[in-house]
Amino acid sequence: MKAKSTKVITICCALTCTLALCITSCSDDIPADKYYTFTGEMMSDYLQSRPQYSEFVRIIDRSQYSERGVNLMDLISTYGLYTCFAPDNDAVEAYLKENGYSSVSDIPYDICDTIARTHLVSGRAFATDDLLGATSLSSVNMNGRYLQVQQAFAYVEGGDTIYTTDSLEIEGKDDVHNTYRLNRSGYMCFNLTNDSVENGMVHTVNRVIASSNQTVFDLLEENEKVSLFTEAMRAVGLAEYIQNHIKDASWDPDQYEDLSIYSGNQWDYCHIPETKNYGFTIFACPDSILEADYGITDLQSFYNYARGIYGGDDLDVNDPANAEALTNWRSPLRRLIGYNILKAKGMYDDLTTICSIETNLINPIVWYPTMDSLTTIKIDRLTVTRFIGYGEHDVKNDLYLNRGDMSREIYIPGIHVESEVGEGVENDGINGVYYLTDGLADYGETTKEDVFNTRMRIDLYYMFPELMSNNIRDGRTNNYMANSNNPDKSVTSPNYWFPNGYLDNVKVNDDGIFLFQSQHNYYDDYEGDEFNLASEVNSYDITFNLMSVPSGTYQIRMGFTALASRGICQFYLDGEPQGIPFDMRSDNIVSRTGWFALTSNSYTAEEQEQAKKNMHNMGWYHGPRSVFKFTSEGHEDGANATKSYFCNYSGTLRYVLGTVNLDEDVQHTVRIKSIWAVGAAEVCLDYFEIVPKSVYGVEGTGKAEDDY
Repeated sequence: MKAKSTKVITICCALTCTLALCITSCSDDIPADKYYTFTGEMMSDYLQSRPQYSEFVRIIDRSQYSERGVNLMDLISTYGLYTCFAPDNDAVEAYLKENGYSSVSDIPYDICDTIARTHLVSGRAFATDDLLGATSLSSVNMNGRYLQVQQAFAYVEGGDTIYTTDSLEIEGKDDVHNTYRLNRSGYMCFNLTNDSVENGMVHTVNRVIASSNQTVFDLLEENEKVSLFTEAMRAVGLAEYIQNHIKDASWDPDQYEDLSIYSGNQWDYCHIPETKNYGFTIFACPDSILEADYGITDLQSFYNYARGIYGGDDLDVNDPANAEALTNWRSPLRRLIGYNILKAKGMYDDLTTICSIETNLINPIVWYPTMDSLTTIKIDRLTVTRFIGYGEHDVKNDLYLNRGDMSREIYIPGIHVESEVGEGVENDGINGVYYLTDGLADYGETTKEDVFNTRMRIDLYYMFPELMSNNIRDGRTNNYMANSNNPDKSVTSPNYWFPNGYLDNVKVNDDGIFLFQSQHNYYDDYEGDEFNLASEVNSYDITFNLMSVPSGTYQIRMGFTALASRGICQFYLDGEPQGIPFDMRSDNIVSRTGWFALTSNSYTAEEQEQAKKNMHNMGWYHGPRSVFKFTSEGHEDGANATKSYFCNYSGTLRYVLGTVNLDEDVQHTVRIKSIWAVGAAEVCLDYFEIVPKSVYGVEGTGKAEDDY
């Protein structure tokens, strides 16, 4: 990679200076007895000095040069943070035998490169404690893929170590050890984990970890359980589309400069994304469920079922003359299948986030655009105990598609998404991942009238699928600091900026700089991250697509953090200005908005309700009760351990941009233009709320909108 120059500009973000002093690592709290006795070795020294890894060392030495222009072995000899899952010589010998190689020298260089990168993770030092409860690592490996994680067990029998993921097999066994399996192939050797080196962590694995280079559709097609779903994908053209969309080869990051940004009394380094990969997440319903629950046994009955939801022509799907009609984007079968596919690649644990969300009050919820044009799907992580039990397959912490808002007494259990696809089955492809479900999600009348009868809180991160598909947000409850001015992404939680052409359906004028501040659980931001729009010449103008929703009347709100460094902007919907210019500055915020601490005891219940109505009448809402950040308040050691709820902070507000009529058949756009941006004063873009009139306009005996 050619070295980029660094440009320096000045903007601000919603990070408080006192919290910026706390730098943590994912392995900070590991008990001392779980560490290898530290010798000061680098990871490269550790591997090269131990004969049991000599074959893996040879694989690393045969790997191609990295993007940074240094050999991988040279890279892990430098300071930074790395995790190595090192296969021992027995594991490599088994791999050679299985693949017909007589020695490591016979393995092609590019395959050695893939093997080496699969076993190395840059930027994080994962310990076994970090894997507890996870279904995948929270950071990608050097091959750009997430290693999937399974809870496993080990015991010794007849002098041999037995590894299994089935706890039933070890009943009655003594001295059972917990461990993990990676990508349904290699097990972490329970007695050879958490070896700490100067620049990371080493774990021994008993097999070479598998890593597929197939597309996600190719992997899905290999699974006989979903043959009807894959046949339908081929018939409507989505299989071919996914197979042909892996990477945007036209993207050249070297055309742009990284930016060094002064924000919140610190310098941040904002990167240009190195890749522009396409990504997909497929929710595939097995044949057995299609037949039992929907009467679908072949492609014709699949089409007929879809036609019952969406309407459309009565077609003989087996007539070659109708092949083109099936692939039309308004074809009912094309719509049904496309609605069960996201435009972004999302690992199970990353499809929602718990960062900043009080999960005993609300389920973490994300709204995603789908491959059915102009539609959105809802994904819940079921965390609220009182909401469990309404569906046959309710499992705490599992994911559900289009589940009803139980807090509004909409008892729709939704479609359950399985986290596992089967023993030894690979579901993580080069351009996506697939999961099995217990049903078909659809964008029919029940979905539009009931599932969408709720306040839709949409973090901007999910409005731009490129971010998830290219690993832009690193970590699920990331505590890494982003305040380092070090351009090496392996030692910081990266921030990014996006020039025109990177994000589809986003247009920024030449003076605007569109920035992403990375996720942290001590930011004044929903889900711990935010976008900023700033300019060097005190002028900016951006236009992007609004998430699609069913036709109706909606109130659109913007959640943001007020700071003295913010500016004033005008919002437009479809080119029409909405309301008066939006002042995001913190000056006189209380008097301008009528804000008061929502949990204050200074008001009676009646007075509090009236005060809230007064705020709402002026176009303002408190920050949500269910959203918080961690602070060090009350902790002399400076630890971020106190939850500060947004409803009690005047700087985290929701502003009503306007009340509008939205048409589900129209792609609506949002435009934001600067009115006052002196001194590089920026706009904070944290999250939207799209709220139907059935929620915000409730009067009398109806169920009013809650504060969560």
